[in-house]
Amino acid sequence: MDRNLSRSNFDDQSQIIAGALGMHYHHCVNQNIGDGEYGITTFSRFPILNRERHDLSVRSRIFGLRGTLRTDLQLDEAIRLHVFNVHLGLRVRERYHQRRRLLSESILLDDALQDPLIVLGDFNDRPISVVHPKFREYFADVSRINGRRTPATFTWGPLHFRLDYIYTSSQLTPLEAYVLKTPLTRSASDHLPMVARVEMVDGLMGGC
Repeated sequence: MDRNLSRSNFDDQSQIIAGALGMHYHHCVNQNIGDGEYGITTFSRFPILNRERHDLSVRSRIFGLRGTLRTDLQLDEAIRLHVFNVHLGLRVRERYHQRRRLLSESILLDDALQDPLIVLGDFNDRPISVVHPKFREYFADVSRINGRRTPATFTWGPLHFRLDYIYTSSQLTPLEAYVLKTPLTRSASDHLPMVARVEMVDGLMGGC
């Protein structure tokens, strides 16, 4: 998401989208470019209680700055949802470092995370996967429910990749997942959005 960059008409993209949808949001800055910036944003129809950025950058000139945005959403008086929004790097060595950081006791495996948890975003993990085999040891890949696989979310020439994923903790049961392909989604981004519907173990319904 851009803010105050010439390539996007100097718009605050997160603010515009949140206003149009009537949602709460928090923008996480990963890179400053002159007077502007870009990063990742989480939008929610539920109030955002807490927010925190975890640095995932590899300290090298060939890699850009990366981070994951944690937001804690208040679903009702008793239930919170931890959401980790990620945008991982393009190179294998970079993603290997980011996988180890994410699957650590300081981020996703923190014992203090007692509420349901979702990890979602652009994992960039193709064609050599160094992230997903380990992630599936701890979390459920919603695209694999009922043995079905979700279609690609990104096209590069004749090649089709699914770069975008949603993972859930054991307190959530994935019910369905699909990629939304319409004229609007094709024009809004070079990635197609992935949609999932999940159910909490106590029967409360939710979606992401």
